[in-house]
Amino acid sequence: MVTTKYQKNTEKNYAENTGELLGELWKVESAPDEENWPDLLVSIGKEKFGLEVREIYLDEHKKVSIKNAAESKNRNIIQELASLYYKRSSTPILVNIWGDLHHPEKILSTIINSVPQLSESGQKKIDIRDGCTIFIDRLPDQMGKYTEWNYISDRVGCVQKISKGTINKFITMKAKKLSKYKKNISDVRLLLVSNRLYNSGRSKFLDGLKFGKQGFTEVYYLSYPESVIKLTS
Repeated sequence: MVTTKYQKNTEKNYAENTGELLGELWKVESAPDEENWPDLLVSIGKEKFGLEVREIYLDEHKKVSIKNAAESKNRNIIQELASLYYKRSSTPILVNIWGDLHHPEKILSTIINSVPQLSESGQKKIDIRDGCTIFIDRLPDQMGKYTEWNYISDRVGCVQKISKGTINKFITMKAKKLSKYKKNISDVRLLLVSNRLYNSGRSKFLDGLKFGKQGFTEVYYLSYPESVIKLTS
């Protein structure tokens, strides 16, 4: 499966965050190709290793997470709204949306019509039909085309526990290609990630559990963006 630019940037972000949490300066770059190399190459001074990155979704079935797929769709809608807005207006704003996204045209027109009423640093909450609420923050002009808008419905939810069996399953899954990767780089590590910023990754791992390396030099678990632990003894 070809990795998209968004996915690759996300992997790099996870890796850099891991290095920071470990107190190490990780220089992260993409591997030469996706078939014969791990996802990323990481340098720490003169040391270099390959890093496989895998997000954990507790609702995953046949490598598909329903929650993550829905979040990806919603994220695309929000990004498209931001793009269309800045084609019609140069006023920088931050937008957070809660609820129904089934009428993006109505959401966009509401935002465009509401912004001229805002003073600099002004805020506005708007409730529109079908249970959608829009929160608009006017930003300083120097912020330019600020597109980091959010769909906050995907960022709240219950935290679930990750079992030892689930972790083992992902380590085993990723270890299957190790022999191929090690023809190009001998030191290969695995980074498992729960992105707690989204509902699909709101999970909790119990500290103290240790796992076999299954051929990896090290296995890390990143509870993004807060903490990282080494899983192997």
